[in-house]
Amino acid sequence: MLHFHARNRLLAGLGALTLAAAFAIGSAAPAASAHDSVLATVPSDTEHVDLAPAAVSMRFTDDIMQLGAIMLVVDSAGTDWGTGEPALDGPTATVAVDPALPDGAYQVRWRVVSADGHPISGTFDFSVGDASAAAPTTDAAAPVFITPIDSSVVASTPSEDGMPLGVTALIGAVIGLGIFLGVRAFIRRRTQHSLHNALSPLEK
Repeated sequence: MLHFHARNRLLAGLGALTLAAAFAIGSAAPAASAHDSVLATVPSDTEHVDLAPAAVSMRFTDDIMQLGAIMLVVDSAGTDWGTGEPALDGPTATVAVDPALPDGAYQVRWRVVSADGHPISGTFDFSVGDASAAAPTTDAAAPVFITPIDSSVVASTPSEDGMPLGVTALIGAVIGLGIFLGVRAFIRRRTQHSLHNALSPLEK
């Protein structure tokens, strides 16, 4: 009787350990995959302002890395009205705008390196004064980056071996379940063998 209780305790412990490991791996994946996102922009997306802004700025959810930042203020002809390099200050990126910026519609095209080391990019639009000009669109004549990423969307972060963490978590859970079932089958065979040996003298 004690043997069966010990076996059941071992199986319960292995099951709990497997579930805990799968939960820990799965819980770590969303946290590790979260890139920075945009909290606010000035001007705000689709905002119409009466006077040309002296600068365009963005604020992110975390400090962005001090490398590789690009901010363009592009009109419908693909002309960039931003001047100089973006100024980075913690979670904020700012680029000065040419004082001669005429009335019209503009698109800010940006790319920064997130706090987790991954580049993120996107766009937002605003218009100035008599914005009768068509809104800019991304085309071959205008400076472009990688395919724009909506800043509110969190992408999956690859693990060190190139697989997404979600896939890694699934593999870990499957391996843990396989180990649990293997140990359970081994204990069951041992139990059956022990019972057979115990009953053999009685059968004789």
